Amino acid sequence: MKSCRFLIACVAAAFAVSFNASAHDTSSQSDPKIVAYYIAWGPTRGYQATDMDGTLVTHINYAFADIRGGKIVVADPATEITKYDNFGKLRQLKKKHPHLKTLISVGGWSLSKEFSNVALTPATRARFADSGVAFVRKYGFDGVDIDWEFPVSGGAPGNAERPEDKQNYTLLMKALRDKLNAAGKKDRKHYLLTTAIGISPSFLPNTEMDKVAGIVDFVNIMTYDFSGPWSKYAGHLAPLHADPSIARDNAPQLSVSSAVDKTIEAGVPANKLVMGFPMYGYSWKNCGAANHGQHQDCGGKGQGTWEEGALDSSDIQARLVNKNGFTRYWNDVTKTPFVFNAETGEFVSYEDPESFDEKIKFLKSRQLAGAM
Repeated sequence: MKSCRFLIACVAAAFAVSFNASAHDTSSQSDPKIVAYYIAWGPTRGYQATDMDGTLVTHINYAFADIRGGKIVVADPATEITKYDNFGKLRQLKKKHPHLKTLISVGGWSLSKEFSNVALTPATRARFADSGVAFVRKYGFDGVDIDWEFPVSGGAPGNAERPEDKQNYTLLMKALRDKLNAAGKKDRKHYLLTTAIGISPSFLPNTEMDKVAGIVDFVNIMTYDFSGPWSKYAGHLAPLHADPSIARDNAPQLSVSSAVDKTIEAGVPANKLVMGFPMYGYSWKNCGAANHGQHQDCGGKGQGTWEEGALDSSDIQARLVNKNGFTRYWNDVTKTPFVFNAETGEFVSYEDPESFDEKIKFLKSRQLAGAM
């Protein structure tokens, strides 16, 4: 594990060994899912969908489609379709790797503004669901992934929000499931329906995840972003367990293990729950020196690869792990690495093969469906 060059290769290798299952066979619920995202803006950062190694994953979520006029639409067709042909390249990748399933992810943090509106009535739900069927048929996807961030509350400023989102989220998923099933009968295939869910303390009370879990093929839990450069103090991006010795605010309740266990308690079967693994890091600057910067007040966002405060995993490994004044540390309670520059006060929380190994052990212990 620790010699893996690429993090996703570590995850794929661990699943192949741990579950004794092939990533090329997703026919049964017990086969592990290895879900990866391809971002719409990937070509602007130097990689195409065809650059992905299709042998390492079972599902690819394309992020993100938008909602306009009550329908699922391409967010930026001039760039995504005309200029870069992202969907065409995904189809090329699937042709090379027939086991791959691709899903269009709708929403995300920036494009969830209209979910409450499209979920509001039977008519708006039907319109939205029909557009989902039309989208997957037109662009060659195998299903739809709903990333509503978030029902009732907690999303980006300006999102439509209503108390009845709790029930309407379920009804929206049911409408989409029914339409996809009907289309699948005609097309002689099973169209997938999945959803990405949050880890904040408010998410489960604001949803009916036991009912939603009975509708979807599987649930992707976003077990990351427990801390980030939006916080005034430096924390761990994805702590497997909370560390009470450095806890602040509600940090004792926030961890990967707690989020997974509470989601299962809320009615999502373990064999339908896919656990999120972040492949990036967050940085802060001018942090206090105690505990090597952990949970210390900082002076804002640190350095980034493409934007301040956010770093690609490969960039962290190449420049910051025991290099350029940074020292790599390991928190044996949270089971996560971090680097700290004592001279500048720069703190970076990230993941590496060692922390992924710990997360996969946990995932196996809970008999979860896979990794995302």
